[in-house]
Amino acid sequence: MKKTPFFKHRLFLLGVSLSLYIMGLIFPALAFEIVNYKTSHSGVMIDMRGIEVTAWGVLGLLFLQIPAIGWLANPLYWLSCVFFVKKKYQFAIAAALTATILGFIGTISAYWFALPNGSSPDSQILLTKLLLGFWLWLAAPTFLMLVNFVYLQYKSHPNAHE
Repeated sequence: MKKTPFFKHRLFLLGVSLSLYIMGLIFPALAFEIVNYKTSHSGVMIDMRGIEVTAWGVLGLLFLQIPAIGWLANPLYWLSCVFFVKKKYQFAIAAALTATILGFIGTISAYWFALPNGSSPDSQILLTKLLLGFWLWLAAPTFLMLVNFVYLQYKSHPNAHE
């Protein structure tokens, strides 16, 4: 009986990527500091879980906050999952690569673009640290992109793997 190569287990690999994504939503993802910009007095430090950052990212898009652009990585990641299931590997790579770049650049832009603090007009929220949840969240589309690349290589050279 011929043993199947590990990367032929597409649903398992998709499950690994989805697990990374879910863990990214569960773990603390970003650390913020609330700062009074009139007095430059440092305030409270807040660690937000990935699911909280995702929920606030939707609101950030509605209020046209630049760092909220990173939230768009979520639908792009899901789109890459759909393309992967449909075996459209080139589109899946493009969507996952765009998700990774947009997620990273959009999120780290919060280092330079302060977010408004809705509870106080005199304070802003500044990103201070990228935590484990952020890196797991970003690893999900990156992993899926690499898997798609391997599948694309395997598909283009079918006889080399027998």
